[in-house]
Amino acid sequence: MSYTKTIRKTVRIPYSGSVSYGPSQSGGSVSYSGTVTEEIEVNVEVDTEPFEESIYNCNQSIGGLTGAVVATEAAQIASINANAKKVSGAIVKGFFSTIRSEITQQIAELKSQVDATLIHLRGLAQRCVEKQKQMERDYNSIAKRYLKTFEDLNNELSNRIYELNKPAFAFSKQSNQQNNRAYENDLVSTVAVFGKEGAELEAKISASIVKKRALDTIEKANTFLLKQKQLEELINRNMLKESKNATAYVPICFIEMENEQKQIDKKLYQQEFISQMPTNELMDNFLKQNWHKLPEENIVQLKRYFNIEIDNRYSNSDNHSSRVKGHILKMLQLNEIECI
Repeated sequence: MSYTKTIRKTVRIPYSGSVSYGPSQSGGSVSYSGTVTEEIEVNVEVDTEPFEESIYNCNQSIGGLTGAVVATEAAQIASINANAKKVSGAIVKGFFSTIRSEITQQIAELKSQVDATLIHLRGLAQRCVEKQKQMERDYNSIAKRYLKTFEDLNNELSNRIYELNKPAFAFSKQSNQQNNRAYENDLVSTVAVFGKEGAELEAKISASIVKKRALDTIEKANTFLLKQKQLEELINRNMLKESKNATAYVPICFIEMENEQKQIDKKLYQQEFISQMPTNELMDNFLKQNWHKLPEENIVQLKRYFNIEIDNRYSNSDNHSSRVKGHILKMLQLNEIECI
């Protein structure tokens, strides 16, 4: 829209100069100066229609530019979105493909391991079945042999008992005959005679039992006194008639072994005829000791004695005993003998 603006301003104009005049009495020139003040008023009328029209046109152009920019941004965002989806889809697909291939490889490896383990377990199961059958055969053969041995022992003991107690068996046979005679005969006199004979026989049997028990008691007392006398004589022969300090050695078994939980178990076994010492104290003492190897001569002697004991306890005629003996000797060869 058009508007009018009035501008007022006071203008001050200084002036100066000189005036020459003609000859007179004295002649010469006169100077003058001063200031002139003038009030100026200017009315300015401003026409703004062309400017407003240009502003309107500029606004229209800016609006169009804004719409174009928004459309371009929307298109750019849509393109970025589409490209991002394509890239993310490709990445996800590649990731899952990689994971799938790795899982497939791991499954193949584990399957091969499982198949190998199953084959090994089948082999172990077959060996266990064969071992079980062999143990059953060994057990049946041993049981059959020992059963025959025990039957022979029973028959031999039965014969020896019969021979040792032959009078008692004969007496029992005669008693049975007398019982049969008494119960099968209806004569009253026979019953009376049998009663008297039975009473006398019971009295004799009771007296013989008492005598036998007394004789056994006397024999046991005699044996005890004889053994005690022999023990005292043996102690008197072995004891030194002097008093001095000495060290007594007693075997103690200390075992360390690994259990099913992969832990170390410690056990200590002491002799029953000595006073029991604290187990924990003995274990700590064993663990604190410095172990060293035995001389080769002592090791040879120990192995010789050990082999003699094994030969005495296990015979070579039995397959089971031979296998046990072989395992014991193998365990001895795999370990070293050490001492404190």
